Amino acid sequence: MTSGKKLINFVKSNFGFFLFFFFFVILYRDFLHTYKIQLEQTIPYYLYQNHIEFYLTGDKQYDVTAPANLRFLGLVVQFVIYKIVPCIELSRDINLTLPYDNYVCATFSNAFMNYLCLCGFLTLSFFYSYKKLRFDLATSIFSVVLAYIFIGYVEAFTLDRIAILYLLLVLYFLDNKKLSIILIILAALVNEKIVYILSGLFFIRFFFNKKKEYFSFLVASFVSSLLVVLIFIFYAFILNHGYFESELGSDGIYQKFFSEGFARIYSMFLFKQGYSNGVIPLIFTLTPYLLSFYIKIKNKNFYFSKLDILIPISLLLFTAGANMENTGRYLMHSMPLWLPILSQQVIFFLRK
Repeated sequence: MTSGKKLINFVKSNFGFFLFFFFFVILYRDFLHTYKIQLEQTIPYYLYQNHIEFYLTGDKQYDVTAPANLRFLGLVVQFVIYKIVPCIELSRDINLTLPYDNYVCATFSNAFMNYLCLCGFLTLSFFYSYKKLRFDLATSIFSVVLAYIFIGYVEAFTLDRIAILYLLLVLYFLDNKKLSIILIILAALVNEKIVYILSGLFFIRFFFNKKKEYFSFLVASFVSSLLVVLIFIFYAFILNHGYFESELGSDGIYQKFFSEGFARIYSMFLFKQGYSNGVIPLIFTLTPYLLSFYIKIKNKNFYFSKLDILIPISLLLFTAGANMENTGRYLMHSMPLWLPILSQQVIFFLRK
C-alpha cells in the first residue's frame, strides 16, 4: 500500500477527529468574539462562570442558585476545564473591572466549553445525518450549515449548547438500547428542557405512533423526569437552599405561570423583540412539520411523526413560566428533532 493510500485510510478512519479539528480551527473567531463579550458583559447574560468561584471558595454569593445550579453536567465540565486547561487571556486591553480574582479564567473556561460544544455539535450533526439517517453527502453537509445558523439563536455564554449537544447524542445512540437508556436517565443532570423534550418524543412514539420499541425509552424518560423533581426538592426544600427568585415570593416569575403565562406568550406578537426572539424562531421550528404534509420524502432510516410538531409548540410553556425574550432559546433546544427534516426539504426543493 502506498503512503498516499495509507494517509487516505488514516483520515477516513479518524474522520470524526479531523472534522472536529477543522471546525475548531476555522471557527476560532467565534470563540474570541464570545469570550470578549462575556468578559465585558456587553450583552446581558446569566453568569454561569461564577459557579466556578463558588466551587472554589464556597462563597454563596457566587452560587448561580436553583434551578441553574442543578444543571450539573455543564457546571462540572466548565470547572474541569478551569482545572486542567491553561487559561488564555485576550491580548488586547478590554474595559473590565474584575468582580473577583478568578473571573478571567472562570469566564475563559465557560467560553471554551461552549466553543467545544459548538464544534462537537456541528461534527455530530454531520455524522448523525450521514451515518445514522443515511442522508446523502449534500444533505448531510447542509445539515451542518443549518446547525451552525440555528445554534445562533441560543446563548453562547450559558449551558444551552451543551444541552442541545446532549440531546443530539441521545438521538445518535437510540439504536444502542442500553447506552441510550443510560443517557436518557442521566439527562436529569444536564437540563430539564432536554428531559421534557425526550419525554414528549417518546410519549408520542409509544402512545400515538404505536411503536412498542420506545416503551423502555419512555420509562427511562419518566425516571429522568422524576429524578429532576427529586433533585430540585432535595436541594431547594430539604437542604433549604431556595431557588431562583424564590425570595420574591408571589412576585417571582415562576409563581405567575398561571396568572401571567398566556400574556407572556401573547406578548411575542406585540413587540419588535418578540418577533425576533419568539415568532421567527417558532416559524422555523414549525415549518418542517407543516411542509411534511405536502412534501413526501421517503427515508427508511429516518422516522418522524407529524405529531412531533407538538413538542416545539409545547416548549412555549417555558415562555409562560419565564419570559418572552427567551422563547427562541427554548424552541431551539428541540433543533435536533426537526433540523434533519428541514435539511431534506431544502435539498428536495433545490433539486427540483
